[in-house]
Amino acid sequence: MMPSNNANPSQGTANHRSLSQSEREFRALLEAAVDAIVVIDHEGTIEEFNLSAQRVFGYEPGEIIGRNVRDLMPEPYRSEHDGYLERYRATGQARIIGIGREVQAVRKDGSLFPCELAVGQLRAGATPRFAGFIRDITQRKVAAEDLKRSEAELRLAQELANLGNYVMHPRGNEPDYYSSQLYRILGVPEGSGRSISGREFVAQWVHPADRERVDAAFARLDEAHPTLDIEYRVVLADGAVRHLHHIAHAVHDAHGRIQKHVGTIHDVTDRRHAQDEARQLQERLTHFARLSTMGEMAAGLAHEINQPLSAIATYAQACQRLLRLPEPEVEDVLAALEQVNAQALRAGEVIRRLRNFVKNREVKREPVDCSRLLLDLRTLAETDARLHNVRLRIEADQELPTVYADPIQLQQVVLNLVRNAIDAMADAPEERREVLLQTRRSGDGEVEVTVADRGSGLAPEATEHLFNPFFTTKAGGTGLGLAISRSIVRAHGGRLWHTPNEECGARFHFTLPVSPAMTGE
Repeated sequence: MMPSNNANPSQGTANHRSLSQSEREFRALLEAAVDAIVVIDHEGTIEEFNLSAQRVFGYEPGEIIGRNVRDLMPEPYRSEHDGYLERYRATGQARIIGIGREVQAVRKDGSLFPCELAVGQLRAGATPRFAGFIRDITQRKVAAEDLKRSEAELRLAQELANLGNYVMHPRGNEPDYYSSQLYRILGVPEGSGRSISGREFVAQWVHPADRERVDAAFARLDEAHPTLDIEYRVVLADGAVRHLHHIAHAVHDAHGRIQKHVGTIHDVTDRRHAQDEARQLQERLTHFARLSTMGEMAAGLAHEINQPLSAIATYAQACQRLLRLPEPEVEDVLAALEQVNAQALRAGEVIRRLRNFVKNREVKREPVDCSRLLLDLRTLAETDARLHNVRLRIEADQELPTVYADPIQLQQVVLNLVRNAIDAMADAPEERREVLLQTRRSGDGEVEVTVADRGSGLAPEATEHLFNPFFTTKAGGTGLGLAISRSIVRAHGGRLWHTPNEECGARFHFTLPVSPAMTGE
């Protein structure tokens, strides 16, 4: 009997070998997959559970294969899963097959974790089989939550600090970024479409008086300077003027071309207003201290002005007597009139210096020669010194560089220190009643002014609080003199301190930085 064409043993063997090869390749793919892969039959029974699935879910193959896949699901999906399969078998309508989605899964220990699930149908065989591809996204979700929380905290911090930031690409090769707080600072609704970058920003918002300066700063940033640090004003749509502190940095690519600008804009309007108010208060307190100092020196000033007035009256009477003579001596009359003129100028100089010292004026800084300042102050300082029988000695270095300061405020500091030195020697013997005013170049290259007395010195318990407001060692003192003097010196970039005198008494020193014009800055 001849064998039938349908019964070819060699062909069956080849098909068996081919099927085994395909199955081996399929299993190799399962085990090599990074994602967890679970293969189930049409009833939901698990047939395959790859290595990644074992790692993600915590099951060994012998523990999970043969069980229903719903054991890997939390409620309510666990109870509803069989219904999903039944509906698919009855209608053929796929709900999640071929569509990825984010779901929750259950590990062996009962813990839940987020995952991305994609389901595909395996077409081989009489009954359908399904493969589920599961990716654990726990770390990604944690990172996303951390990022979301960080962004929320950053937005809150920017709102509290009134600070906005941006990333701008001058070449337009990437989209620009502007924070929400930056829009709020400029009073622009986010998403309004208004440009707040580059030259358009200068033209639309920057105060006209500041535009040239800001434009020049932006030009330097584009050319060679890698950073920008500038304060300026902007005018909002409602006319409000805000003060901004703008810091930016230019990032360059490998070819040296500007890739982007990264910057922050800080609304410092409230700080500027507070500084202005503090400055005005400081000026009022300083003016009050000058008036207080003049009040303490009133007796000496009255004596100083009374002397030339008395001399004027005396010489005027002499002129009258000389003119009544039958033959007046013209030379004697002229000499008396010259004395009248000299004494009038002397009185006028005292009054002029007094008015300049006590009048309420705007603070104006200018180059000041400290040695010359002490000599000009002699008229007021010696008045009080003579009244208290105190000698005033000035050692002024005539070769000192100038400082950039308000001369009246510096005179106030020196005069206050001189007044304190005179009071400190109230009980000192006659031979020790001397105040030294000295100027010199300090070791740090600054100009140092020293006022030294030879009184009883400072008590140890007083030195700790000496510069505190309202602390005083005088019976009728206000306690503001040294505190205001120190604030004036600090405002000029210097410092004020004291040391014991070599023999007795105390020495008060203050330093001032040399004028920028002298240092070449």
